[in-house]
Amino acid sequence: MINKLVNLTKLHSSPDTAFLMGFIYALIGIIVSFFLFPSYIGIVSVFFTSMALIPIISKLMEELALREGREKKIHEGGITLTELQLRSKKFSIKSLWTDHKNLIEVYFYSFFGVFLLFSSIIFILPQENGDYNGIIQIKIERNGTEQLVSDEYILSEQFQAYKRITGNTGEAIGQATEQCFLGSCDKWDFFLGIIKNNLWVLIVTFLVSLIYGFGAMFIITWNASVWGMVFANRSLELAPIAGKNPVVFFGLLMLTVLPHTALEALTYFTAAISGGVASQGITKEDFESERFERVLMHSMLLMGVSLILLILAAFMETYIISIIDEMIPKY
Repeated sequence: MINKLVNLTKLHSSPDTAFLMGFIYALIGIIVSFFLFPSYIGIVSVFFTSMALIPIISKLMEELALREGREKKIHEGGITLTELQLRSKKFSIKSLWTDHKNLIEVYFYSFFGVFLLFSSIIFILPQENGDYNGIIQIKIERNGTEQLVSDEYILSEQFQAYKRITGNTGEAIGQATEQCFLGSCDKWDFFLGIIKNNLWVLIVTFLVSLIYGFGAMFIITWNASVWGMVFANRSLELAPIAGKNPVVFFGLLMLTVLPHTALEALTYFTAAISGGVASQGITKEDFESERFERVLMHSMLLMGVSLILLILAAFMETYIISIIDEMIPKY
């Protein structure tokens, strides 16, 4: 049914409508998971949300492949000819952006629609481990006992993922006495740790997209849910210290981290598109054709761009965002 609801013309003229789609699909995913899979709401809601968004990405990817040109059989006068519809072989960053601009915009808007919905959950529901009482309080009967629906009740998998991430990279950069490349050794180690973690996500995103076509949407949606939970939860922790309303603090925090967040998200989008393009070439093109070589080169260039963006995002998080974060009082 969702395939019938996707309007490519609307997405081309107003890609921002994907933001509303991401928000609504995530909301529906959480509601359905709440009633059907109450023990795994966080992960199952991501699954339902990504499944709803896949038809959008699928249609745009297929349209992109058609625009790239394809071998076409022409039957005329009893003679069969092969018409090659190929563009110039010269690639450029400008042409890559022009070709994928609409698809990247849809990724962005749907990503931040999901991000905002999962952030909102943190502000709406009370904290399980904290003093924030939330906007609404819901109690349910489970296993014969009354239980409060808290933030971790809905997003338990996201909280667990965040604890694993902070355990690997560290949540803060301590004071260092040794100096390494680009400053203190602590910052340099933090920078390498961020690259290591993000590189793993990038590779998985590419491989999932390559093998399953559009399966990388699940990983991207999962990241949106975790990031939304993290930034909202962080705002609840720091807002009282800064003497601000948590929602206002969240807005200020987003203004601070948005450049880095958007750049890191773009890293995964380009990796997903790279895998999707390669998947299209492998499944639909002759391995010995000039068309296949072109598609493969296209995919490799996108992956190269993704790796560059990954390094830039890690640099911003370590050496730029951390400076601003140090200005926020922690005690």
